[in-house]
Amino acid sequence: MPNTVSMLAEALRGGLRRARFMGVYRAPRTVVQAEAELQKDLHVIERALALPKPRRPFGAAPATRIDKILRRYGAQLGEVVATEAARTLGDLTRWNEQGVRPVATDTVARNGAERVLVTRRSVRAFRSGAAPTESQLEAIIELAVHAPSVSNTQSWRVHRYRAGEDIARLLTLQNGHAGNSPIPLLLVVTVDIRGFAGAHERNQMWIDGGIFLHSLLLSIHATGWASCPLNFSSTNAQARALRKMMGIPAWEEIVCFVAVGEEDPTIAPARSARKSVHEILRRGGVPQ
Repeated sequence: MPNTVSMLAEALRGGLRRARFMGVYRAPRTVVQAEAELQKDLHVIERALALPKPRRPFGAAPATRIDKILRRYGAQLGEVVATEAARTLGDLTRWNEQGVRPVATDTVARNGAERVLVTRRSVRAFRSGAAPTESQLEAIIELAVHAPSVSNTQSWRVHRYRAGEDIARLLTLQNGHAGNSPIPLLLVVTVDIRGFAGAHERNQMWIDGGIFLHSLLLSIHATGWASCPLNFSSTNAQARALRKMMGIPAWEEIVCFVAVGEEDPTIAPARSARKSVHEILRRGGVPQ
């Protein structure tokens, strides 16, 4: 009982803090929230232009929201945002008016390891039904499990699906896949929460799961395949329905879907500009 009470108390405190600071969808109240909403709408356009068959024309609603935020917040936004917004809106105009897609951008890397990091992209257009074989998938996971985890518990699980009808059913509980190519191989990353203990580890599942997910994405890319993580930010009801559909127990927390296949080289993935180091890095010190 004490463990249950402390877990509920920590969940309530965390929930209240998040409710205070987290934004409302499409209704930013601060510069930080406005920049996040702007990035989301820019990605709506970037992602659509990376689909096998984007609609033409499209994008009037996100373009209007982008323009509204730019006019309201202007110079208060991050240094990368204005450039990215102009480029993305230009890409949208060229597609709508001329049917011309964005082209892939060159990346600079000093060695092979850096190249793996800077060239991984979320691919939504697969060239064929090709996918890693079972032995190739096992080799990918053998690389991915070198990811760190709390006390080396390695609570990750990977569920794989190949049958088109199974993948289609699972995707009914995932938002944001519309317009993508058929998925040759679908992975569902989960975490076994039985390995965590106490209120202080209440969020460890997401930390460990997120670290492993990125290791998995890099391992897929390093072995010559393409992937796209498919968001599963869900309600408890959605997660329960998915666990029931997958036939997995209640103690597995669902982290993410991952589509895997062979990249279509004729369609550039979303360019998704990165923020500058100056916006990310905070050089701090502890007051004495």
